[in-house]
Amino acid sequence: MKHGRCFFVLLFFFSALAQGQTGEEVSSTAARPFIVYSDDVSLVSSDTIRHHFTGKFTANLTAGERASLRKQGYKLKPVGMSRLAKPPQGCDPWPACNKDGSNNATRVVPDNQVPWGIRFVYNIPGDFQPVGGAGVNVAVLDSGVTTSHPDLTNRVTQCVDFTRGIIEGSCKDQNGHGTHVAGTIAADGGADGLGIYGVAPQANILAYKVCKGNNCWNDDMAAGMDYAGSNGAHIVSMSIGSDFESELLNEAIARNRHMLFVVAAGNDGPAEGSIDFPAANPDVIAVAAMDADMTIVRWSSRGIDDGNDATISKGEIELAAPGVTIESTWKDGGYTYWNGTSMATPHVSGIAALLWYAGTSVDDIRLALRSMATDIDIAGYDIASGYGAPQLE
Repeated sequence: MKHGRCFFVLLFFFSALAQGQTGEEVSSTAARPFIVYSDDVSLVSSDTIRHHFTGKFTANLTAGERASLRKQGYKLKPVGMSRLAKPPQGCDPWPACNKDGSNNATRVVPDNQVPWGIRFVYNIPGDFQPVGGAGVNVAVLDSGVTTSHPDLTNRVTQCVDFTRGIIEGSCKDQNGHGTHVAGTIAADGGADGLGIYGVAPQANILAYKVCKGNNCWNDDMAAGMDYAGSNGAHIVSMSIGSDFESELLNEAIARNRHMLFVVAAGNDGPAEGSIDFPAANPDVIAVAAMDADMTIVRWSSRGIDDGNDATISKGEIELAAPGVTIESTWKDGGYTYWNGTSMATPHVSGIAALLWYAGTSVDDIRLALRSMATDIDIAGYDIASGYGAPQLE
């Protein structure tokens, strides 16, 4: 039985909380996540510590604790936050939008086992079953993953929650966003072969929960990046971002250059320079969203063009991918459709998994993706689609 269709426009705007980016509140005494520029974690109680990085740590600090540390001469800075959107109006209650009411005891099947975005990537007009990605580890930093989903249960090899410290074996997805992203990368159709397929259905998913509800603290994300870098990840797929640049994220990317970072450009278009962070970091691949007509959608964030098309600079889009009416796995064991650069990003992450091989480098993969790109939008490099949309030959 097929689920009912419900089309979401994912407008996760990536806006930061004012307190988290522009300074702390004056009157509130509530504990807030702050960076403490010291290696001495004994400065605060152990139950307030969030994550430890070289030369700094993060902790939930009250206004009084912040004042005391500053009086002692320690530098502090708000951690900063990125966000995932709530579902748009007209689609409540949320679970009822995903299927026609059949319960999870009955195998729900997708409308399309090979969605249009996967067909575009493979550039195969007829029926086929995607293959590839064996042995490649793709870390999905997101809202978690429903590891019991029939099409993902054999793909998830790590499951870690960073929103409560670092808790292995826990990555429950209460949002749905992360499960959707993971499916586009590596859904394998399930043991019965009735499910949906992602770009690289033999790749491994490292499910890292860095968003609690709709909120994604930057220190949780940075801790997830470091964990991925130390635990076998080859590719990091991040459909998260913010209007504000993050020191923690920039440093984590720099520490882990052996991994390929693929990041959503954001849904703040069409103004030039509307790209979000960390997609604007030149050491990651920033991905824009296009529709089935190979048109960059209006809401897809745009980058800039520094005039040097041979390299990617800060604030430039690198690639585009399918991001409209994307069907994929859902948190309840079924399937649903979403729109957004969040949905475009895992297409590129999946292609990268197909291209990865022993001894390859991040630069090798980036160059290969560019060489595979079909030019769209304005001829040549442009601020909307970068080098274009990669397709397999």
